[in-house]
Amino acid sequence: MNNFLKAKSRCPDCHASFLAFEDGTCFCFSCKATFPIVEGTPVLIRHENEVFPIQAYLKNEKKVLEKPSLSELVPSPSVNLRLTDNLKKFAAVLEGFESAAVLVLGSGKQRRWLDQFFSGTKDTLLVYCDVDAQALLDLFCDGHDLPFMDNTFHGVIATAVLEHVLYPERVVSEIYRVLVPGGIVYSEIPFMQQVHEGAYDFTRYTLSGHRRLFNHFFELSSGLIAGPGTALVWAIENFSLCFTRGPLSRSFVKAGIRFIFFWIKYFDYLFKDSAQAIDAASCTYFLGRKDMQYKTSDKTIIERYGGAQHCSHLYEEVGSRT
Repeated sequence: MNNFLKAKSRCPDCHASFLAFEDGTCFCFSCKATFPIVEGTPVLIRHENEVFPIQAYLKNEKKVLEKPSLSELVPSPSVNLRLTDNLKKFAAVLEGFESAAVLVLGSGKQRRWLDQFFSGTKDTLLVYCDVDAQALLDLFCDGHDLPFMDNTFHGVIATAVLEHVLYPERVVSEIYRVLVPGGIVYSEIPFMQQVHEGAYDFTRYTLSGHRRLFNHFFELSSGLIAGPGTALVWAIENFSLCFTRGPLSRSFVKAGIRFIFFWIKYFDYLFKDSAQAIDAASCTYFLGRKDMQYKTSDKTIIERYGGAQHCSHLYEEVGSRT
């Protein structure tokens, strides 16, 4: 466990006190709550959390070595048009701080490549958190109650996370709270995608909705991550899966569809600057900075709509028609 976590963690129960780490547990001086450390990994989840109870992380079962699944051996149905460029912009903002700490929220297996990506960014510490017991992480925590003090991180990365939380607005407010003024956030959220995390899949956002979710952040850039080509591959795959009757047939049908239709996703490179592609996006991104005095109005978000469907629910002003 690194010293950063020990210095910057706060109680997820009462939010009033930092935590003491000793004898395999974390202890809150204010409310006296204790949190376990399992195989060196703190479990900093609110005790009243019914969806991810602390007890579920105490089984101490050894993780089975991962074997390549069928899905890893076939083409992905998706592209990501902007990730590398966006993370370069993200890293450039971090260079403006003397040293930087970045929270990777819902980290999954991203540690495999993010550590390498940021290895050239000076004095940057990456902290990985998730609720998934199989994730590569530094601590278990729920994004609705981040166990960190205010103004702790200089950057937060949340890719393909906010569609899987019950209350996205609350998670974004937590991101805002733990960021230092001038800190940067990078978010990716799907729009035209079918359910991909079973019961833990709740919400989709248009690009305008994505911007509204981060309306307290100053926008550095936003736009398309994957377009209608990716969305079509997803749709064909999920249509075909309706004919299956079990997990084995699902796996084979999914693999077959991806081998046959994966090439359609590459049309997204052709459509990346298309207004119509915004309306049919598979996924969008937002890159923004925390500004204590800033808020984007709902009117501004509507006026900045960049898709192809220009409509109005108001009477047009006299002389506005051409």
